[in-house]
Formats: sequence, C-alpha cells, structure tokens
Amino acid sequence: MFVKLSSIISSAVASGVIGYALGLPISKYFDSNLRMRLLIAPVIGLGTFGAAGVSIFHLLSLNAVNLYVVVLALSALAFWLSNDSVDPLLRSPTSPGLAWLAVAFLLCFLPTFAIIPQYYGESASLGHPIWDHGKIAIINEIAQNGLPPSNPYYSEAGSPKTLIYHYVWYFIAACLSIVTGASGWEADIALTGMTALFSTFVVAWLAVARSRCANAAWWVLPLLLIGSLKPIVQFVSGNWLDTWMVRHSHFQEMQFHQTWIFAATWTPQHVFSGTVTLVAVMAYTQLLYHSHARDRHLAVFMGALLASAYGSSTWAGGFALLLILPIVGFLSISHLLKANRMLEVAISLSVAVAATLLCAGVLVREQIILLYARSPLEFWVFPVFNGASRFLDLVGYWLVLVTLDFGTIFVGFVIWSCSTLRNDIMDVARIDKAIIASVLAPIFCAQFLHSVLLYNDLGWDIIIPSLLIMTALTAALFSTNIGRKSLVGRLTTTTAVLLLTPSILAGARFVYSSAFQFRVQGPETEWGRAFKASPEMWEAVRQVTPPNEAVANNPLDFANVTFYPGNISWAILSQRRNCATSLLLIRSYAAQLTPEQASVVYNFFVSVFEGNATEDQLRVMKEKYLCKTLVITKRDGLWGKPVLDNSSIYKLVSEERDRWRIYR
Repeated sequence: MFVKLSSIISSAVASGVIGYALGLPISKYFDSNLRMRLLIAPVIGLGTFGAAGVSIFHLLSLNAVNLYVVVLALSALAFWLSNDSVDPLLRSPTSPGLAWLAVAFLLCFLPTFAIIPQYYGESASLGHPIWDHGKIAIINEIAQNGLPPSNPYYSEAGSPKTLIYHYVWYFIAACLSIVTGASGWEADIALTGMTALFSTFVVAWLAVARSRCANAAWWVLPLLLIGSLKPIVQFVSGNWLDTWMVRHSHFQEMQFHQTWIFAATWTPQHVFSGTVTLVAVMAYTQLLYHSHARDRHLAVFMGALLASAYGSSTWAGGFALLLILPIVGFLSISHLLKANRMLEVAISLSVAVAATLLCAGVLVREQIILLYARSPLEFWVFPVFNGASRFLDLVGYWLVLVTLDFGTIFVGFVIWSCSTLRNDIMDVARIDKAIIASVLAPIFCAQFLHSVLLYNDLGWDIIIPSLLIMTALTAALFSTNIGRKSLVGRLTTTTAVLLLTPSILAGARFVYSSAFQFRVQGPETEWGRAFKASPEMWEAVRQVTPPNEAVANNPLDFANVTFYPGNISWAILSQRRNCATSLLLIRSYAAQLTPEQASVVYNFFVSVFEGNATEDQLRVMKEKYLCKTLVITKRDGLWGKPVLDNSSIYKLVSEERDRWRIYR
C-alpha cells in the first residue's frame, strides 16, 4: 500500500488544530467579523508556528512531546498578546455560508488527486506534478533527524551536509508526520490539500471584505480553477502562436505565469508563502494606517509572518515582500506625516524586523551560503516575441503574455483598479493602494529579473501573491457589477462572458491530465506493475538502513513516471537519504557544486547503474559519496554483473528473487 487514508485525514486535522490554536486570537487584528476571522485564522496560525518552530527546534529535539509543548506555549502567547480590544483593519458586514464552505472543501481535493497513487488495471502511476513533490524527502529528513536538515539529495565526505532551501512548509509537514505517525508522502498530501483550502479561505476573505458582498466568495471558486488562455488560442490558431512567441520552459504548453490550480498542485509551498505574504501585507497596512496602543503586539505577529513567508519561498515570500513593503510604505508617508505617527510606526516596524530576524535568522544564515557559491539572479527584459525589439517585448509582456496567462483575473483586476480610482472612503482607498502595489510589483519584477540556478522559478513563483489578490478583486468585481448598466458593469459582464468559460476549460484540461487521465486511459505497462510493487522494496531498505545514512539507487529509476527524471520512487517511498539522485535535484540542492560538477556526479552514478561499475567505483560510492546501502533492481544494467558477486565493498543483505537486491 502506498498511502493510508486515515493518516492523511489525521494529518489534515492536525494542521487545522495548529492553525486555529495560534491564528484565531491573532485574526482579531484583521476583521471584526468572527466568521470572517475563521477564514484567515489557519494561515496566520500555521505561518506563525512555522517560522517560530523552525527557530525553536534548532535548539530543541524535534519529537511529539516537544511539539505539543511548543504549540501550547505559542497558542498561550498569541492569546496573551491579543487579549486587549483592538481596532481591526476591516469590519465585514457579511460572510460566506456553510454551503460555500462545503463546496470550497470539495474543490481543494483537486490538487491532492494529482499526487496520490493512480491505478489502471495492475499498474500504478502518478500525475506529473508529483515531480515537484520529490521534496517529500525533505519532510522525511526533518521528521527523522530534526533540524537543521541534512541534504537528502546529495552527500559527499568532507562537504557541507546542511540543506540549502526554504523549508518552513516542509517543516510543518514533518511536524504533522511526527504527531500522527504519517509518512512524509501522507503528510505532504494532507498539507497540500489544506494549503489549497486555507489559501481559498484567505482569497474569499479579501473578496468578501472588499466587496462587502457574500456572493463574492462564490465567484472565487470558479476563478481559482482557471488556466492560461494560451492552450485555447493554440487550439484555435494551430501553430500560429508558437511561431511568434518565445517558448520559455518545458511547461509552456500550459503557461509561463502560474494560475492557482496549477500552483496549488505543483508547488503548494509557494502558494502557502504567497498566502502568508498577502496576510502580512494586510498587517503592514494596519500598522501604517491604524493607530493603536497594541501595535507592538501586531508587529510581533507580522514579523513571524514575514519570516514564514520567506522561509516557505524565497521568491513568493522573500523577494516579493522586499519589493512590496517599501512601495506600500512610501505610499503611506504623507499620511504618517499628517498624523504625526512617523516615530510610532518606526518603533512598530523595528519590533517587526526584530521578530523577523529572530524567526528567520537561522534560515538566512543557512541560505546565504548559496550567494557565495552561485549567483541566483540575472537582469533581463522578458523576451515575448521571437526576434522582436526590446520595446515590443516591454509592451507585449503586459498586453499579450500576462493577459493570456492570467486571462480573466488580470482583465478583472484592471477594470477593478480603474473603477476604484475615485474612491472617497479614505480607509478603503489606502488599502486599495497597498493591494494594487502588491499585484503590480511582483509582475514587474518577473519582467526584469530571472533566476538561473535551474530554470526561471523566480518568474513562476514571485507572482503568486499577485494572482491571489487578482482573484479576490475579480471576484469582488463580478459580485457587485455583473448585470449593471454602467460602463464598469458592461465591461465586467463582457469579461465574464467572453473569458471565464474558456479559462475554466483550460484549467479543467490541466486537472484532467494530471489527476484523472491515467485512471481513465492507462496504459497498463511493465514499469507500472513494477512501480506498484516498489513499496515492499523500500520497506526492506529501511530495515537495514538507519535514518541518518544514505542509499544509492538508479537515478533514472521510473524516469517515465515524472515530467523529468526525478527518482520518484526513492523520493516518496524510501524515507531515507540518497547519496546522489537525479541531475535536476543535485543541481537544485547541492549548492557546493557547479552545474558542471553536478553533471559529472550524475553521469558517474548513471554509468554505474548501467552496468559499467568497477570495484574502484564501488569504493568511491561508499567512501566518497557515503552510499552505505546499494539498491539494485532487475531494471538496472548493473543487475547480475559479476562485480557485485565478488565485491569486498558491498555485501548482499536482502533480496527478492528476480526483482531487487540490497547490498551493504
């Protein structure tokens, strides 16, 4: 059996308990309506716990007892600091009903369907998004060996072992694994679904609060399902679109910029970070524009949220906030000068910075190593058209690429922004300025900067806060303007009629291909039957390999299960480190290696498992790369080679006839 439903459910419940225990008292700073507070509380709570917990468990042993104590202590602290009355940022007169909650809950199953086992006859497979869930190995590493996590993707004698990555979301999943006994894969499935649900809650909160209309929450649900309009245009025009637009990545058949359903399925850690970023910006707006004696307490919580956003995604949380916060702060200067609050706000922000550093300091210290090893960013003008001038690319980025990728929500955001220019309600106008800045700044950044560590994940992830906010604002626009005879009403109705249905069809195409296609169409194959039987092999590996040792298996094992080779069977089932896994994972997480060095390591292991191993190469594997356990399957070229029969380096310790052998 791959996963147990009971473990997934218990992990999901545990995430909700932690989220509400810490987040409910803090949520009073954001809304006066208790039902609306229930929507934003779990993200606030998990964000606060994730950032504070990472720092705390660098000092404490990560076990169930300590987790219970820390959660209770943080919850008590949250209730104590939020004990007094506050002036909330928003006072929502309405909230979504129970029927909406039920539908939203069902919607958020969709991202999990792509990462749970899919069966067809006697074969098993997984959706393509499981490739990015190869980071389940990080969850298992933290759950079994604590913090700081060692690198589960690469090991080398005399080389740094600490994982260089934004792992707060995976730390939360590891905590769920510890308290429920779930595997890393089960905890990942649970937290992926709950991240989708809590993200939906926050988007609905902003939509309803800003529109003051409960129906806005219903519009959120179809808008979260939209995909890029690019496949629709390609279907209508044939190859016309591909001939004049630059192809940026292997995912270009869907889109360059992500929409919610795509991001929530592939990269839930970035969606979590983007959602926390949205809440942190609202907390920042509260500090800037609302004078209250308890601002210092909100500043503490804001600092924890900033740390959690950065710790879950360097791009969606860290870099996006570095752009958004200064702009929002600059827009508030005239108000602060008139209200004579500059010193008061400076003190509050100093508290927030101190809290951020306290929670994120260990992550910053670990990740700064990467800056010494490689340059992660380069400037560019986003190339849109083949052979076009930079000016055309500058204009085409907004008029063509962003419009195609975001479709309904970008057009809706533009209409909403223009319709609010003359807003006479001062408090609402200030929030609107912060919201607009939070949308535009990350999209502008993706136009002029790109990351170069592996592929342009900055462009993919930094815009997640933007798409969440655009979704909320479009839902608010639709709920209040569709059917009206004003100019805004006509534009809104036209946008919904022309763009919403094809956008949802594009999103449905992605959902079907990633979550249901194999279940419906198969095919049944030999590798599918082998994959279905692989849990038994990894159980045998765990019996002979301690959690703090690394195994070696074929980096190309089950390469056809994932979009790119990801050694996915090891990543999701082994619950052990790997001394050198697939090339993309080595390049991503072995910060001490240049791309050329990573290729040399990868090619060495591929050659070994193709059957070209010598006794000296086996010694290098065990002594240099610390491969304590060697796993060979009948699919490997190394199977049956005499070099292992007479080896003094590895001895056979377990086998299943004609299927697999384990050496130590």
